[in-house]
Amino acid sequence: MDETHVDAVIVGAGFSGLYATHRLRNQQGLSVQSFEAASGPGGVWHWNRYPGARCDFESIFYSFSFDEDLQREWRWKERYAAQPEILAYLEHVADRFDLRRSYRFSTRVTSAVWDDAAQRWVVGTDDGRVTIARFFINAAGAFSVNKPNDFPGQETFRGTVVHTSRWPAGGVDLAGKRVAVIGTGSTGIQVVQTIAPQVAELTVFQRTANFACPLGNRPLTDEEFEQTVADYPRLREESRNSLAGAAYPRATRSAMADSPEERRKTYDTYYNGGGFRMLASTYFDLIFNPAANETAADYIRDRIRERVKDPKTAELLTPKGHPYGAKRATFETKYFETFNLPHVRLVDAKATPIERITEKGIATTAQEYEFDVIVLATGFDVGAGALMRMGVVGRDGRKLTDHWADGQRAYVGMANHGFPNLFHVNGPQGAAALFNNPIAIEDSVDFIADLIAYTDAHGHRTAEVTAAAEDRYNEVVAEVAEVTLFPKAVTWYMGDNIPGKPRRPLSLFTGAPMYRAICAEVQATEYAGFSLDGDARDLPNSIKMDGAAVFLLAGLMNMGAKPLEVSSLEEIRAGIETFKHLQLPVPSDVGITDTQYPTDGGERTVRLYRPPVEGPLPVVVFLHGGGWVAGSLDLYDEPCASLARRLGALVVSPDYRLAPEHPFPAAIDDTMAALRWAAENIAGYGGDPERIAVGGESAGANLAAVAALRTRDEGGPRLAAQVLVTPPTDFTADTESRRIFARGPIISTELGGRMAAWYLGDPAHVTSSWAAPAHAQDLSNLPPALVVTMEIDPLRDEGEDYARALTEAGVPTVCKRLDGLIHTTFVLSGSIPRAAEIQDAISDFLAPLLSAEAGKAKAAAALG
Repeated sequence: MDETHVDAVIVGAGFSGLYATHRLRNQQGLSVQSFEAASGPGGVWHWNRYPGARCDFESIFYSFSFDEDLQREWRWKERYAAQPEILAYLEHVADRFDLRRSYRFSTRVTSAVWDDAAQRWVVGTDDGRVTIARFFINAAGAFSVNKPNDFPGQETFRGTVVHTSRWPAGGVDLAGKRVAVIGTGSTGIQVVQTIAPQVAELTVFQRTANFACPLGNRPLTDEEFEQTVADYPRLREESRNSLAGAAYPRATRSAMADSPEERRKTYDTYYNGGGFRMLASTYFDLIFNPAANETAADYIRDRIRERVKDPKTAELLTPKGHPYGAKRATFETKYFETFNLPHVRLVDAKATPIERITEKGIATTAQEYEFDVIVLATGFDVGAGALMRMGVVGRDGRKLTDHWADGQRAYVGMANHGFPNLFHVNGPQGAAALFNNPIAIEDSVDFIADLIAYTDAHGHRTAEVTAAAEDRYNEVVAEVAEVTLFPKAVTWYMGDNIPGKPRRPLSLFTGAPMYRAICAEVQATEYAGFSLDGDARDLPNSIKMDGAAVFLLAGLMNMGAKPLEVSSLEEIRAGIETFKHLQLPVPSDVGITDTQYPTDGGERTVRLYRPPVEGPLPVVVFLHGGGWVAGSLDLYDEPCASLARRLGALVVSPDYRLAPEHPFPAAIDDTMAALRWAAENIAGYGGDPERIAVGGESAGANLAAVAALRTRDEGGPRLAAQVLVTPPTDFTADTESRRIFARGPIISTELGGRMAAWYLGDPAHVTSSWAAPAHAQDLSNLPPALVVTMEIDPLRDEGEDYARALTEAGVPTVCKRLDGLIHTTFVLSGSIPRAAEIQDAISDFLAPLLSAEAGKAKAAAALG
């Protein structure tokens, strides 16, 4: 047997394979054998030679960044490079870094079997040779397998049938021919607009109209190129920290925050801006807010109608039934004007589906059309389809096809349980759908190469993701998808374009920054989620998080939001206030009234939320959060109104004085004043003064806990219960959660310390029980308590420690931890649906304690 032994086998010679070969061989000194089915380098750009094929990210971004000399020496000709130039670039890369000598071209991998005894991959190829390697790198790409022809009868056609992804290198003679194009995705649009001037007749079969915006291609001037080269370090860094992996302007506003006229100006700017700017640079909520998305969709529809002369054709080309961007955004150059030409016609293949290909052409349910050439622009079996054809068998004889029977998935898009030392470059469930691929590929290769270097440096032989990590990451990908609009469309993003393929998100829909942050955390924690020679690492925090929280944090990153811990006081206040835009609408049937209550600092506003229920109602005095320095009544309108409606209670929200302008004890003094006001006056507003509970979130929960102590010690008002949501209770606490979640999310340990210092003023107050209830000498005889904590929160442990201390003091206490959720979830109901679980917990706890019967019993006890 012809057998070769190497460190790594790499499959593919596109962007992924070339860089992986360079990184592992040239930079890490490993022995590498690479394979490519094509006759030379290029990957998808070797095969995709159809007319009009070009990238839809700017050439300056759609290129490697790993070598400064390479960036300077390759002079891109166009703003968006065409296939011949991209192929020439990749061939140049192969030659410049001497990569061809590691390749066997025109060679297909036919088997890859893990030998557990030898801890090696045994890789067979179609030339009968065997290569044995420690590591197997799948760099075949997501677009290496074209979608099979859906239509029977192709073999009977007397003309030419050609698939765009297998276009002959010598081209196809279309001049003066009757040509059909099936498909109007990215590829179909490029083909149609390019060949229309050449052919005698062009018939386009469209099943789904797509939202397409102008590409804005043109020659790249010397001045533009030189400016880019000089600015490449900044551009590359900005690209990696931007939504799409390109240095586009950031979207920082909601579409619903602008007037129709303002939105029109914004869309006008970016519609013609080129590339993904219409989706990435206009408004941050287009991919998750249906109302916001519809404003962009309507704008594009109007532009299509303006450009197509025949109203019926225009209407057929106008996308309906799916949100803008939920299918991959497509781009065009006078595509819509093509349908104004007399020899071009559009067939609605949804109303009259194609039944078969015939001898003469194409038969639909309505008629038969005659053609000389049929072009199938029907797309790809997107994902790791090529790998599934390679006969991959992992540990214990498990086939990769069986592992993926319910859909392709991979931990951080790169690894699968049961397949040691096998890694995917930019694989299933990576961020490729919303991440400029060459940059995403570099990040992916670097992660894999660093993991290999780590295993070697520490004497490990195998690196394999744990089953728990792969399963949880798969859940996160699905949870993220569910809070977006992507599942609302039939799309390859969800695996819908291949009959029988399980419906599962093929990508993590967060954009580049969050995905990169997850990978960075995995790496920084010595490869959390991996098992190295059987030594399993725990999950990273970012993957423990609920997917909706992951998506929220991704949105903040995509907007370039400044972290609160490095913000000024004014920026912190403004930043926290923006959370209001991430809430559900305030229930319309809850009455909201403002009045005044007296404090030592003068009268302040108290806001009352009354549900549509006959009174007298139980009362909940609820204190807003914000670290004692921020937050407002407006920010808590939705949570307070929702609590009032859900519980059937009158919720009272007092505006208290904020630090540092008004340090301790101003806020707690105002809280006590509000409670006294409620006890004395709430009957006039339909509340029952015998049934009052106090509650709050974050800093508000701290105030509520202290208020429970003070009302006990100061003789009232009598409280039926206390509700503490993510309470800070001990400024001196040194807990595990403060350490492992020191950087947040949202609220970091550093930020918490700054807020506490502003609030306390004098450091001597740090152990005062009026500021830190955990330092109270006596916790007995307090009202029943509910303590709600979030798993991913620096304050988690001190809240739970306080709940245990209350229980030990004889206080009836319920402590509920919500796994996967983060601090501030309570005020993020529109972004994190599980915020409703906090409302449920409060309602379930308070309902029996605030019932009319409970109130009567308390009154009787007081009289007795």
